[in-house]
Amino acid sequence: MGRAWMLGTWIALETCQPMPAIEDEGPTGDAEPSTSLGPRAFTSAVPHLVASEGAAEQGYDEALEAEPPPLPGSAVLELRLTRPRPMVDELQERLEGMLAAMGLELELGQAAAWARHAYTMESSPEGRASIAELRPGLVVCYDAWFDDLSVVDTTRLTEDGGAVDAVPWDVAGSAIDELVTQGILDTSLSYDDVTTSYVRSGVKGPDGTHDEWVDEIRFEANGTLDGTVILDAGVRIGVTPKQRVSSLRVNRIEIERFEPSVVAASELDVRRSFARHVAESTGANVESVLVSARRTVYMLDPQSPSAIVAPRYMLDYAITVGTGNDDRMGSRATMVLLSLTSAPPVVEQELP
Repeated sequence: MGRAWMLGTWIALETCQPMPAIEDEGPTGDAEPSTSLGPRAFTSAVPHLVASEGAAEQGYDEALEAEPPPLPGSAVLELRLTRPRPMVDELQERLEGMLAAMGLELELGQAAAWARHAYTMESSPEGRASIAELRPGLVVCYDAWFDDLSVVDTTRLTEDGGAVDAVPWDVAGSAIDELVTQGILDTSLSYDDVTTSYVRSGVKGPDGTHDEWVDEIRFEANGTLDGTVILDAGVRIGVTPKQRVSSLRVNRIEIERFEPSVVAASELDVRRSFARHVAESTGANVESVLVSARRTVYMLDPQSPSAIVAPRYMLDYAITVGTGNDDRMGSRATMVLLSLTSAPPVVEQELP
């Protein structure tokens, strides 16, 4: 979940704000640069569009995490993705199941009262989320449009900070098992591709000393169907250094399988379309492009309640541009989704 969840593309977080950058990411695999799709050579004398395209192609080749798109002619499954609309009793059961996975309970009637309030909140892409503190330190946030529910025990975050001797995989695994038992996670999806990251705090003393500790180790995964990530379905588990579950977050999507379609775009087409899009996105000269991840994904348009979608190729990237007088400026992270069933592929979605 974030882009750390895809990776993050998750829309709401504990405070129902856009997913922040992870303070300290866990290890990631380095992709080998492509030998067959090397960047085109260019000099400072060529037009800025060509130079910018070259920088984008180099960023594509040197992506930190890279999975190639499927080959042209490959069959890819189309899915109907639909945003769930759980009723009051379903929301109550979901909250109680997530609390059970955290080893927490509420007083009688509290979960039902919360569910009635959350159900009445506006459900639209621009709607606001329900935020409630059910008891001191226990915060629940629900975004009805994205069916995104998170529970945070801030008391555990405050009390359990410290050093991490080992990554508590068994605690996270037990929480996953409980979510499955409670019927909260879609068992037709796999959640095996887990990333870890750390949330840290610190304080600086008047003498310049700096004390830092870990608040939470986060385990994040998007659901995958037949090996392809679904960005609208994911789970995140936060575990403190004292090995207590301090936060849970789950968002879901309803999935219906349709007939396969055929991949039309080659990787060279995808690479060139991405480079052209980057170059045309700014009038400045693009000096470098950092692609943090690229892979095939399913995703429902954030404005749409339901649609039939084919898998698309996602690139998560940031650019550095020259602004004159040897100054440089970096962009915020951007995600683009390119069609794989059209040639040349077009950018069908762009998200900041």
